[in-house]
Amino acid sequence: MKFLKRIGWRIAIWHSVMFMFVLFLFSGFLYITFSDMLTKKVDSMLARELGLITYCLEKKDSFTEIEQHINGLPSFAGINKEEIYWQIENERGQLIAGSHNLHGKQIKRSNVLDRKVENVSVWNTDLSDTPIRAMSMSMSSKGILKYQVTVATYSRILEVSILNLKHILLFLTCCFVGVSVVMGWLISKKTLQPIHQIINTTNQITATNLYERLPIEGPEDELQSLCITLNCMMDRLEASFTQIQQFTSDASHELRTSLTIMRGELDVALNRSRSEVEYKRVLHTILEEVIYLSDMVEKFLYLSRDTSNSNQIKRKTVDGVFLLQYVRNHLLSLVLKKQINLNIQINEPFTLYGDEDLLRRLFINLVENAIKYTPTSGTVEIKACSIKEIIYIEVIDHGIGIPQEHLPFIFQRFYQVDDSRSRSQGGTGLGLSLCKWIIEAHKGTIEVQSKLGEGTRVIVGLLAR
Repeated sequence: MKFLKRIGWRIAIWHSVMFMFVLFLFSGFLYITFSDMLTKKVDSMLARELGLITYCLEKKDSFTEIEQHINGLPSFAGINKEEIYWQIENERGQLIAGSHNLHGKQIKRSNVLDRKVENVSVWNTDLSDTPIRAMSMSMSSKGILKYQVTVATYSRILEVSILNLKHILLFLTCCFVGVSVVMGWLISKKTLQPIHQIINTTNQITATNLYERLPIEGPEDELQSLCITLNCMMDRLEASFTQIQQFTSDASHELRTSLTIMRGELDVALNRSRSEVEYKRVLHTILEEVIYLSDMVEKFLYLSRDTSNSNQIKRKTVDGVFLLQYVRNHLLSLVLKKQINLNIQINEPFTLYGDEDLLRRLFINLVENAIKYTPTSGTVEIKACSIKEIIYIEVIDHGIGIPQEHLPFIFQRFYQVDDSRSRSQGGTGLGLSLCKWIIEAHKGTIEVQSKLGEGTRVIVGLLAR
């Protein structure tokens, strides 16, 4: 059934089932309590009549006087005097006296007693096919049975009252079942209304309006928490979508620029015959662009690695001294080309715990940047020290520095302080972004301090092994 797939109807049905369950329990309790109460009232009336007869017998009143006494009592529980029967039997069970309305008949004793307390017995039987409730008591003298006194009355009022109660309860139950279904449906509709609003608003959010948010209304309940959670998710999606758009735009721009340069150089070279020197210059220009694109693609591959997957980060113990020596040897040609004095100052040997390949790329990028933006014959320093469980490695150059207003943005992808200067140095604008990514993958810290015209200090903090 399709309607059962809707949570609103399921809530309504569950509400109705629980309501009916409670109603049935209450009806059963009321039925049992009311029946017991009526039975006790009838038994109380019979006990009163029985007590009066036994009292009269003890006084040795005549049977006529006994009936007069009974008729003189007020009616009880809506039972007329004509509906009360009494009889007295001797020790042999022979009827010796009885109410005139018995018309010579005898109240039969049932083998199944409803209740028996000491010498008093209570049972249900019938008199001329009329259901009655009887109570009997034995009167003894010196341990010898003398009389068996029995009183009875129609159980009609008891049965009719219980039957009427049963009909009333069944009628009310049917009515309340319908009411509970309607109430359950209304309650579920009211409860789910905010969820429908959330669904409608969410369906309206597309790539063109990611700025839309769910309204935070109503009390501080689960629905408000859901709206806040969805809005936070939308914030992250919008930020990611914006970054992807920016990254795509920047990457396309960089690729188009390099391809335009190479195409322009080739068009000029093929336009007419050139000298060997001119062809070499064109090839050299194209080679620079190819190197630039290769470097950018390599950094793209690093940035595309999934750091959320622990298997992608191959952590192991890394010798810090050997790592920095590797970086120095890797950049030796650039150091010699610019005649840079590269000093490495390590107070004591240290080890790191992380991905050796990524850590190499991290420090190669930092030291390469320091060398590129340091004047010829300048100095670049690498210092390492440990404080508690953190290894701090500083890369210091005395180059051109970075203006203060650019420092908050230098870790953004493709961000370059001076496009023309960075391009001439072979920069892609991805180096520091890659460094930031590697640092975050290793749960470390990176800080940049710089003054224009004085140089730059990059401080990296990584966990020691």
